[in-house]
Amino acid sequence: MKRATRKGQVTVFIIFAILIVALIGVLITYRMSLSNVSRISPEISPVHSFVMDCIKQSSEEAIYNIGETGGYFNSPNLSTDNNIAYYFYLDNNLMPTKEKIEEELSFYMKNKLFFCTENFISFPDFNIKQGEIKIKTTIGDNKVIFNVNYPLSIEKENSTYLFNDFKDTEISVRLGVIYGVNKLIIEDQMKNKRDVCISCLNDWANERDIYIDMYDYKESLVFMVTDPNSKINDKEFAFYFASKYK
Repeated sequence: MKRATRKGQVTVFIIFAILIVALIGVLITYRMSLSNVSRISPEISPVHSFVMDCIKQSSEEAIYNIGETGGYFNSPNLSTDNNIAYYFYLDNNLMPTKEKIEEELSFYMKNKLFFCTENFISFPDFNIKQGEIKIKTTIGDNKVIFNVNYPLSIEKENSTYLFNDFKDTEISVRLGVIYGVNKLIIEDQMKNKRDVCISCLNDWANERDIYIDMYDYKESLVFMVTDPNSKINDKEFAFYFASKYK
């Protein structure tokens, strides 16, 4: 009988432990549910919508502007006087990696987003504290994805709401496709040094449904790659880079 009693006690203990674990799981789920509810609380939804609008606006501006400079927030030293980066310079390949352009987009976006929110002066009824903005940008063939981590503490009356991660913002610009074409052009430049393969440009453009134009600019040659399938503010997206020959 004693053995049976001990066995019964062990069984009760196991059941009790399982119930505690289950209860903890329910509480965690409930707290997560409350957190999700607070994220979409009507009381602070104007602030959340404002930040999302700024993220989208800043994302589009970042992409548009790096297209103007050859993929840079601040143009490198070896650039034309209108801030277009050289990808080919006196037989040297200066084309940035895709990862470098992603970093430049993140940096541009971080600075632009901070100024877009304007320290939330448009929301005088809220006490809003901002944490460090962290952005991860990914360039895909058909879109650019911005993952924004923007810690915000929003207080109103006796309630406090915390935001952190915002929904990924996807901009439908074929920057990955354009980058691939730019790479083909520079690889060809490195082989031929002095000549541009016009038939190659036409083939690459037709295969990808884009336009590749060239024009002389102060002893340099500027390439403009335009994608009619990618638009920002109803304007076709264009990407520029320059070449300088001996």
